[in-house]
Amino acid sequence: MTDIILGMGEVGKTLFDLLDDRGFNCIGIDIDNSKCRNYLENSTIENPEYLHVCIPGELAEFEKIISNWISKIEGLKVIIIHSTVRPGTTKKIQEKSEIPVLFSPVRGVDSRFLEDVKKYTKFIASDDKQLVPEIKLDLEKRFQKVEWMSTTKTAELAKILVDTTYYGWLINYAQITKMICEKEGIDFDEMWKFADEIQENLGNRPKMYPGIIGGHCVIPNLSLIENENLDIIKKINKLYEKFKK
Repeated sequence: MTDIILGMGEVGKTLFDLLDDRGFNCIGIDIDNSKCRNYLENSTIENPEYLHVCIPGELAEFEKIISNWISKIEGLKVIIIHSTVRPGTTKKIQEKSEIPVLFSPVRGVDSRFLEDVKKYTKFIASDDKQLVPEIKLDLEKRFQKVEWMSTTKTAELAKILVDTTYYGWLINYAQITKMICEKEGIDFDEMWKFADEIQENLGNRPKMYPGIIGGHCVIPNLSLIENENLDIIKKINKLYEKFKK
């Protein structure tokens, strides 16, 4: 049986390497042919089983692209979306497909992505309360440490709110305190020593580095959720960017 990774960017490549290392037959498909693994364009996929979606979730035609691939690959058993997507996306795709569509967000730092994916529990969600036990066992073989969430929207929101946006919020506070320290002529690192023992004992006073938020996760993911209160993260980041100049 074959696991298909659709989208061979950072997430897809890491997922391919993980499954390949664990002995699963994998192919990697990407719009950039040079990134494809074990696959030639328009070739027949033998015994397809799992379609792992790793293309950018912010693509305007994300749902259409997935639906097209579902109809294109005959014999698929399950679709798993690993991309960060707008809440409700997985359920919309599921409503158009008879094949189970699951959501499973990824966690990890780019520089050590494979190591982190192996280390962290893989959260997976399905809106089907009667999901075939065989599918759960298959996924537990692939990811080993698995925890199931009650709905796909819960997992979609977890990725945005608890992972990337929360991280941005913490950096924002470091940016604010850094700007205040600069204004008052205070050493930022010395001031934050006051939190060291509290963080050590309670774990609720993390000191973050007050850098400019860049990359392809924190700020872009804010566009996937409609909440004007969270726009403050972008505003503070822009304010800090001007401050640094």
